[in-house]
Amino acid sequence: MPKLPTPATRWTLALGLTAVLFGATGCQRKPAPAPDARSTPEVAAPAAPPAAPPALATGNGSEEPPAGTLRAYVWYCADGQKLVMRNLFREKAVAIDFHDGTRRLDQTISASGARYADAVTVFWTKGSAATLERQGTPAVKCEERRAESLVEDARVRGVSFRAIGNEPGWVLEIGPASRISWTTNYGELRYDFDQSQPATAGDATTYTARQGTNAIKATVKAERCVDDGEVEYDHSATVEFEGQSYRGCGLELKRN
Repeated sequence: MPKLPTPATRWTLALGLTAVLFGATGCQRKPAPAPDARSTPEVAAPAAPPAAPPALATGNGSEEPPAGTLRAYVWYCADGQKLVMRNLFREKAVAIDFHDGTRRLDQTISASGARYADAVTVFWTKGSAATLERQGTPAVKCEERRAESLVEDARVRGVSFRAIGNEPGWVLEIGPASRISWTTNYGELRYDFDQSQPATAGDATTYTARQGTNAIKATVKAERCVDDGEVEYDHSATVEFEGQSYRGCGLELKRN
């Protein structure tokens, strides 16, 4: 049962760096956002600018959302609700999963922030805060959980497995299909591998891939793993890259 000993404080600023992960093909070094846990407590990294507020539903006609925009967000509201919101950025709308079903809210005119509404629901966001108004109930305040938003964003992008670790902060994503994306050094370096070869032995699967002069080996094992923020995962992950070995925790991302 691996347990990562590094102090949790190194994670907090690293979370915001991961919002624009893995958009390119091929293998290259480029800036990219960095690791995070799937839920609170959140994790930290060396001093860096804070994450930009969520930019939602810009409707720019592109297949890819604008820089700094996730495909999904997770919100926790003061009344105990957890809301999963998918960003329909091409349609200038969002889809929010409520306990009684999913509602599509169109973007409307707003003096500040972003306002989404249908006949009975209004969701008004400004940065990482939001207000939810539903007909017949009092308005409630909500807050985005960036760590969980990053997991949902990966799920929507078709990632099947996501792991994080530190020393230095890193993120491993497997999928869609056999693609591997590896971000390290707190988001300063990213490498994309178009095709990996998996090999399963018992409860562990090892993925190997090479692109250009770069090679990676990632071993994923189904077992309890607790990170340094005391967040529990269902898998451990070991990554071997450029002569270094990295250990962290991860989870399978099943499509909702």
